[in-house]
Amino acid sequence: MLNSAWRTAVCVLIGLGLAAAAVPAASADDDPAAPCADRTICVEHHEPGSTPTAGGGTSGGSGDGKTATCTWKGKEVACWRDDLGWFSEGCYYSAVDPQPVDGDEIWDGHTSKDGAIYQKACDLTGDMVNFQAAGQVFLAQAPGEPPPKTPAQVAYDALKKITVAEPVLHGAPAKDAVVGSPVWLWFDQSPDTVGPLSETLEGVGFKVTTTVTLAEVVWNVDDGPAGGEQVQHFTCQDAGNPFSTQGKPTCSHVFTESSARMKDKAFTLSVTLKWHVSAQSTDGTAIDMTAFDWWPTYTEAVLSVPVNEVQVLN
Repeated sequence: MLNSAWRTAVCVLIGLGLAAAAVPAASADDDPAAPCADRTICVEHHEPGSTPTAGGGTSGGSGDGKTATCTWKGKEVACWRDDLGWFSEGCYYSAVDPQPVDGDEIWDGHTSKDGAIYQKACDLTGDMVNFQAAGQVFLAQAPGEPPPKTPAQVAYDALKKITVAEPVLHGAPAKDAVVGSPVWLWFDQSPDTVGPLSETLEGVGFKVTTTVTLAEVVWNVDDGPAGGEQVQHFTCQDAGNPFSTQGKPTCSHVFTESSARMKDKAFTLSVTLKWHVSAQSTDGTAIDMTAFDWWPTYTEAVLSVPVNEVQVLN
């Protein structure tokens, strides 16, 4: 089992509260087995109205819950930034995760029972724009609390709880395939391998359900005409159907040469699955999760297919 949907796509990055710069999901023309692109999601801040900022400065909002700024030395800055934490007296503070072990010198004689270690980022130029890392510090209490999570943020949290499984690959004929004849390809279907899989989490005053569904299957096969490490890709729209003497395959591949030159005299196949992610809040509002479609490559799902030349008798 894979740890989670997003642990599978190990290179996913979140930039909550920043402008959206999502990279489109890979197509079959790209190399789907390559590491996935960095992705970001843009969500709206939901912050309190006029409240004092912990640790100094003043803050204010429009009262509609969408903006909150703090004033420091005559300049306005965001009271909360998802990438830096909570603003206080010219610096941002975010709790270090994971926290250092008790006894580490950074605690300066304190322990985790006394407070926590925070990453500090300060304005070193006076423009209140470029905040730079200023080390880690111990604080007995947090400078403030982050704003309540938006539906999009809760949807992402729900996505992290969804677990998918490695597919079990099959081919027919499995041992006596021949050049020029279709080989059926499929994998065992279950909710863990083709979906849909859903997870529901609760936010402040709402619930969000995130769902993942198999959208596309890309098979990777090392039968490139140049040989060596060359890999070809072809796409199927579903998991394929098991071999039947009376049926037709929904997913198949025709090999154009024998596997005699390959390692172990067989071609090696694997799959990369495109999972579509969607989310909906309790009032029926759809949440845009397009940037979270992903292409995990399954390391344990491998199929070996020996392919022989057709022997013609005179």
